[in-house]
Amino acid sequence: MFTACTKEKFAPQFTKATVPCEVQTANPAGHSYDDDSIVVFNGSPKHCGMLPLSKGNYWVYEDSIFNDGVFVKVQLDTLRFETTYKSLPDGLIWWEGNLNVGLPDRLFANDSAFYKIEDRLFTQDIIDAKKDFSLFPGDSLRYLASFEDNAAQGRSLKLTDAVKTPAGTYEGCLYFEKNARNFRKDQVFFKPGIGVLRYVQEKAPMGQPRILLQQISTLVAYHIE
Repeated sequence: MFTACTKEKFAPQFTKATVPCEVQTANPAGHSYDDDSIVVFNGSPKHCGMLPLSKGNYWVYEDSIFNDGVFVKVQLDTLRFETTYKSLPDGLIWWEGNLNVGLPDRLFANDSAFYKIEDRLFTQDIIDAKKDFSLFPGDSLRYLASFEDNAAQGRSLKLTDAVKTPAGTYEGCLYFEKNARNFRKDQVFFKPGIGVLRYVQEKAPMGQPRILLQQISTLVAYHIE
């Protein structure tokens, strides 16, 4: 099957939107929610911003999978955001993806940032919203970040060189990094308005203090309505 795939078959596609996307500007950072106040939302919104989100959008990635630094296989995977939730206190729609390419598991994207929601440590039934990645002034930025219950150092850069992928060549890209020493390191190459172009994950095996390569995902094609 892999030899039958061609660049033309996976060329980026666009569909003229019949319903305009809705620009998101809310900033939920610091909001807290009761567990039962975030409910499944069955609508079909279209949101523009840092990442265009619609249930009809998808991104195809070539995933190189490693087992603690040892190459295992290459496979094609498709990222979709088909499950949505609403936080009832503020009416925001949160999107859940089916594939890990360095984005939050459940996210809200406005015109300049991603936000994630996660359970509060040591507290039952409370969910907190936090800023994850964002646009930033200047050429670089350092900040505190986290992987679930592990503290990490965050770093953001504005890339001066183009990022080349099978889906195309992109200028004006951003680089986001989270690094928890001896635990995990994530690198995300991102084009605002398009999505993740490349994702690299390194993680330490259980009981070992050295991070090893686990995944490289490269954008092959995408479809944005």
